This record gives sequence, C-alpha cells and structure tokens, in this order.
Amino acid sequence: MTVRLVSDEKIAETSSKGNQEKWYDSIMDSWYKLDQFGYEALAETLISVLLEKSSIETDTPFTFVRYRMEKVRAHGRERTGCVSQNFLRLGQSLITVNRLLTNHLGVPLKQKLMQLPSDKRRIAYLAEATAEYTGLTEFPRYLTLLFEVDALFCNDDRHLNNIAVIEQAGTYNYCPIFDNGAGLLSNTQILQMDVAPKALISALHARPFHTTFTRQMNSARGLYGKQLSIPKLSDKEIRDALQPMLEYYAERDRGIIADRVTECILTRQKTL
Repeated sequence: MTVRLVSDEKIAETSSKGNQEKWYDSIMDSWYKLDQFGYEALAETLISVLLEKSSIETDTPFTFVRYRMEKVRAHGRERTGCVSQNFLRLGQSLITVNRLLTNHLGVPLKQKLMQLPSDKRRIAYLAEATAEYTGLTEFPRYLTLLFEVDALFCNDDRHLNNIAVIEQAGTYNYCPIFDNGAGLLSNTQILQMDVAPKALISALHARPFHTTFTRQMNSARGLYGKQLSIPKLSDKEIRDALQPMLEYYAERDRGIIADRVTECILTRQKTL
C-alpha cells in the first residue's frame, strides 16, 4: 500500500546534510521521513530493528524510536520512506542542546566548545552542563550511549542540533534515540556505491567533535562508562533483517546495499 502525503503537511528540517523531507500525520500521530540522498529510510529502520537486540531498555533509563519502511506518494510521485510514532505528547517540545546551552551561555555553544582543549573536556562540558541546566542527572550516560550507537552504525550526522531533550512546562526528560538515517553509508551521493565500504568508513568523521567514531566513543566511555550492550551480530543475522527492507529499492541496487550495510556493521562492531 502507498500512503499519500499532501504538500501542506510538509515540514522541511535543516540539518548539516541539507533539507530532509518529513511529514506529520495528525490522524495516525506519526512521522514520515523520505529518502533524500540514498537509502536513509532503510538505515533508520534497520538500526531500530537491531537495537531491539540491545539492552538499552533493560539496563538504562533510555529508549529508542521504532521505524518501519513505507512507500509514500509525495509531490505526485512514489517515494521510499519510513514511519514512526510521534514520541512527543501534548504540551511537549523538542529542545536541542545547541539551543538550550546557547541560551544559557549567551554565546554560541560551538564557540564555547572550541575554547576547550580536548575532546574529553568538550564531551564533559556538553554532558554535564546539559545535566545541570535540565536536572537530567543521567544525561552523561545518555550522551555516551548516543556516541556508542553512532560508532556502531557510522552515523556521521550527530551534530549539535541532533542531540536533544524533551521539555514541558519547564521540566525536562530524555529524548528517545532517533535520527540515525545518516548511518550505514546511506548517503550514496557522497559515499559512492562503487567505492569499497572499508575505504568509505575510514574516511568518515564523527560529529559533533569531528574526530574518529572510536575516539569519540572511548572518550565518553572513559568519563562515564560503557552503556551499550548488544550481542555480536553475524553476517546472516544482518542480511536476514535487511531482506524485507531491500524490497523497497531497485533490484539492481539490493546486493550492493546489502554488502555495504553488512560490512559496515561487521567492521564497526569490532571496536565496541
């Protein structure tokens, strides 16, 4: 079935990668996100499926958003996307750490972070200042978990506007982990399909501190401990989870996507 989306429901959200098309369906209380640069919907969906195997919701106070693949009709043509339930309740809003800390500092957060002498100091400031201003004492663990998820799945778009908390009437809560669609080498406009995955992985930089995924993750773990526990994934497990999602893409691309995604995860999980 193809879901029809109309243009007056469109919300264009700017990120460091460009504009990503999203629609909010008020009847279903759901968000639709469309592929923009490659196979972001597949990456978003697969990562949420694989996080089900982790202990995030049993060993930490945090959670993550579940996605499923969907065909949608937008701007008069069929597009591939994914859908998730809206996690914000009535009266709640999403506040990025960039906006939160910039408002408190009176200067851009990026400027403050650049004055600090090391990645470890920057991570500590971001984690502890957010915890102080929001009262979310476990935010350092939350930030570490984000960096671990990004390191495993090569999500290189965790900029300062992609880390957020939920606010309601001056009270804050943790945001479910979401917006992982830039992971798994999904941007095929920049990360070309004819380049070997390992070469692409080695050239990536983790945000927000523009360092390696492993260094960013280990700096956070050195401060706040390991948060993510997930069983080692096999080639077969990854490909089995991928199979129904690949049906949304051209047959000629399915094998290449499967190989890229599988090699990405198998390579990165060794660092955890």
